[in-house]
Amino acid sequence: MAEQEVLILRSGRYLDSAKIVTFFSREGGLGTGFARGATSRDNRFGASLEPLTRSRLSLRRGTLAGLARILHADVIASYPRIRTDYDRLVWAGLIVRFLLGFLPESHPEPSLFALACGALDRLDGRVGPPAAVWEGFARQALALLGWGIPAAVCRRCGRTGGEKEEREEAESHYFRASDGAVFCRSCRLAEGGGELWGVEAEVLNALSRNGGSVDEDVLSPGPGPLLRERLAFLDRVIGEHLPRWTPVAELTFVGSAISGFDGDRKLPPPRSEDEEVDPNGGGEHDQRT
Repeated sequence: MAEQEVLILRSGRYLDSAKIVTFFSREGGLGTGFARGATSRDNRFGASLEPLTRSRLSLRRGTLAGLARILHADVIASYPRIRTDYDRLVWAGLIVRFLLGFLPESHPEPSLFALACGALDRLDGRVGPPAAVWEGFARQALALLGWGIPAAVCRRCGRTGGEKEEREEAESHYFRASDGAVFCRSCRLAEGGGELWGVEAEVLNALSRNGGSVDEDVLSPGPGPLLRERLAFLDRVIGEHLPRWTPVAELTFVGSAISGFDGDRKLPPPRSEDEEVDPNGGGEHDQRT
């Protein structure tokens, strides 16, 4: 029997009263287990196997079709503030989707585990805008997996780009997702292979800030404005590896969430005097019947 600290990523009913649980642990990476009696009336697991919960599991390996049997579970953190805030819940869901999409089975990623826990702690503690927490997580997680965003330095000629470039000449560099190469305007013409994306130097330089630990710097947004552009670029990089990834810009609340970030150049249109204002300060959500 082994004990592991885990993040519960997904769970579902199995047979009459059991649950199949997908979790991410520091020691074992992505894993799947089953818990007998987890959906019965006298359920002894409580909320410890619910998605977006950090728990300590007692496991017995390989007992049913290679699945681990979950014998006992204790809640370490249930992230109650995330669960009661729709916007933060959806940003946390992006972290879960990222982990489920990128993590191989049974491959330990202790640094990524710590990063994910740190990001959820910040979302639950309401430390900074949720969009900025997601940006910090995605930027560093890609780097840990070997797909870090490079600075705006041309691979061929070494030309660099800085924050003082004119907006009209903003797409001064071009990025190739297949190998993470960056080229300037002139050198891109000499590159015959692979799709090249035009990107602002400021975006690349902000996203290339890859820290070595989970701290305020790693989980904080990159310097300067252009948050929308940085999130869109991260979406393109993630989508290269996860074709079914839904871009952040397609999430219904994202406009209000991003515009609330101090430093974004693009602000929402001003409210009219007759426009109804949500007294709770919430963003716009889908009104589904």
